[in-house]
Amino acid sequence: MKKMIIGITGTIGTGKSAVAKYLSERGYRVLNADAFAKEELEKEEVISEIVRAFGTSVLRNGKIDRRKLGELIFYNREKREILNGIVHPRVIACLKREIEKAEGLLFIEIPLLFEAKLEHFCDKILVVHTSRQTQLERLKKRDGIDAGFAEAKIAAQMDIEEKKKRADYLVDNEGGLDATYEQIENILRRVNDEIQRLF
Repeated sequence: MKKMIIGITGTIGTGKSAVAKYLSERGYRVLNADAFAKEELEKEEVISEIVRAFGTSVLRNGKIDRRKLGELIFYNREKREILNGIVHPRVIACLKREIEKAEGLLFIEIPLLFEAKLEHFCDKILVVHTSRQTQLERLKKRDGIDAGFAEAKIAAQMDIEEKKKRADYLVDNEGGLDATYEQIENILRRVNDEIQRLF
């Protein structure tokens, strides 16, 4: 059976996970690149590699303290690239394995899809977006951080306007969930029409 891969991305705090959750609840298969990354961060060999790169300050009870590591890399591009060099190849290997097994329509939530140059995995790309102010407020509330750290997290990723230009589908997640879900349903109708033509 043929397959269609749709990447879900955006920038931090735009609501990618809400879109992915809705699709999953609708019965579609959705992979999450961050979930793979979290699994990799639990592995002893990865922990050892990160400690060699960043020191023991990123550990708590023998495990990676993701908050502390995040504070370290979001303010330092060089350190961020070092961490990505450790984790990204492992996540990519996980994605490749899952894509090879997939049939039909598969969604993959990849926050750093463009930054990590993973567009080639996808037949189509869906970008979730909001205003910057909404991003900031969501991040401060969700992560319990101040505006400065929230700004640093947003600045660490490609600008959302650039991502929107590269999208096949757009979801404006500025309003309520009902409006977001309606947009997703419209996209699903378009996708299913395209699948009918292709397959």
